[in-house]
Amino acid sequence: MADSNAPTLTAAPALPGGRWSLHPLAEFHWRCWGEDWVLFDKGSGQTLQLDALLVAALTELEQSPATLAELQQRLPLLLERALPAEVWPGLSQGLGFLVEQGLLRHSAHEN
Repeated sequence: MADSNAPTLTAAPALPGGRWSLHPLAEFHWRCWGEDWVLFDKGSGQTLQLDALLVAALTELEQSPATLAELQQRLPLLLERALPAEVWPGLSQGLGFLVEQGLLRHSAHEN
């Protein structure tokens, strides 16, 4: 079960456009219990509870940096299901939260 003192995703605003990438010092360790995902970052010592969509996005970002548009193309294939338009603002907000936590980097430029 996740640490009850772990930060929540409600703190960060959505980031417009740009490209996300993993922080170079991030070292993720994952655990899954049914639908619940927990991420531990060895470098920061942070433990976070994440939803399946944000986990899938991080899995993609571990492979290469991506824009939200690129994630919109890749994630339905990775999750093997169509995703409604309503999920993308929440994903952007979740990625913004991970930037604030120092686990991801965000560049305003898409190149």
